[in-house]
Amino acid sequence: MEKFIIEGGRKLYGKIEVQSAKNSVLPLIAGSIISGGKTYIENCPKLTDIIVMCEILKRLGGKTRFEGDTLVIDTENLNSWQLPSDLTCKIRASLFMVGALICRFGLASMSMPGGCKIGERPIDIHIDSLRKMGATIKENDEIIFDGRGLASSTVTLKFPSVGATENLMMSAVRTEGITIIKNCAKEPEIIDLQNYLNLIGAKVKGAGSDVISIEGVKGEFSKEVRIKPTPDRIEAGTFMLAVASVGGEIEIESKYLQNLKVLLKLFENNACNIYTSNDNIYSMRVDAPLKGFGKIKVGPYPQFPTDLQPQLVACASVSNGLTAVEENVFPERFSYCRQLSKFGAKVDVYGNLCLVEGGKLHGAEVASGDLRGGASLVIGALSAEGISEVKNLSHIDRGYYKIEDKLSKLGAKITRVTY
Repeated sequence: MEKFIIEGGRKLYGKIEVQSAKNSVLPLIAGSIISGGKTYIENCPKLTDIIVMCEILKRLGGKTRFEGDTLVIDTENLNSWQLPSDLTCKIRASLFMVGALICRFGLASMSMPGGCKIGERPIDIHIDSLRKMGATIKENDEIIFDGRGLASSTVTLKFPSVGATENLMMSAVRTEGITIIKNCAKEPEIIDLQNYLNLIGAKVKGAGSDVISIEGVKGEFSKEVRIKPTPDRIEAGTFMLAVASVGGEIEIESKYLQNLKVLLKLFENNACNIYTSNDNIYSMRVDAPLKGFGKIKVGPYPQFPTDLQPQLVACASVSNGLTAVEENVFPERFSYCRQLSKFGAKVDVYGNLCLVEGGKLHGAEVASGDLRGGASLVIGALSAEGISEVKNLSHIDRGYYKIEDKLSKLGAKITRVTY
């Protein structure tokens, strides 16, 4: 097992480098099933979740490899629609493959997907939506999706679920007629998936709004496409919140900030000085402790992202004031607060509401229980006086590639050790 040893209290200086968004790459890997050819995903991080998705694809008969930082996928000889249970239990994103498998084979089967334990994340939205399109679904120890009777229709999601939106988009690509998805997710990663599907020959429009339409296409799709997904806004936001917590100055390219407007607004209303160095580079300087952030509501894009909520709470715990965070996506996502309190953080959780009173933190031994909660503990350790240990790095590695190297380049004193 591995852990981080972190000496806190050091300011961060330098330039942030961010790779393609994990939340874009994962559905693109699933979408490659539809293409039946080669897909090149540029600037792709070698994250644990991405490696697991590639292993699933290999089990289905596909091929994957890295050429530098480009992920190369070949799905020409895919021969199975049955997702391997020993891998799907490790990653919730395996659920994205259902829509793609239905599109290609008319069938898909899987066991319940895994992922971070951040509260109840039912797949009923996926199942109900596919049923509305005519799929027959049997639920036992294994879930079997029969989409051979799929028909175009209008589906209104009861919640703007990112995964359900992506599954419906992929399942409808070859369905005759026009399928309309209403109350769909608006995340930038949805736009990446639309762009990819259109590159291979699909007809999808509306991504980024709350209505997406998919016109079914028959015939061959492109056998070779190349795409560079949007930068990882969650990774960029995590580093910015780390700097906001400890102080210092960082440079960040404007393309990393284009989908972080709500976070930038919080910084601009606080003690952070954000200014333009040139047309493409922004600098963020933090000289004094932040004040509290006030009331923040977490919700679907473009509201404050749930995947930055734990990092924001860690930042608020070293502010000079009060912060209240209302979590409306995963109401039970505050389990990491028990670990954060070991640093001396004053955090109180009441259902889907977390109240934070800022103050000083001290070194502690903590263990991450999920991906973004683990990132919050790293920020807590960077902010704390003294030495801290952060264990269970496998969670953090699912979404941050060699985070210790990037933080070290900014001046953090952080070491990965085996124990």
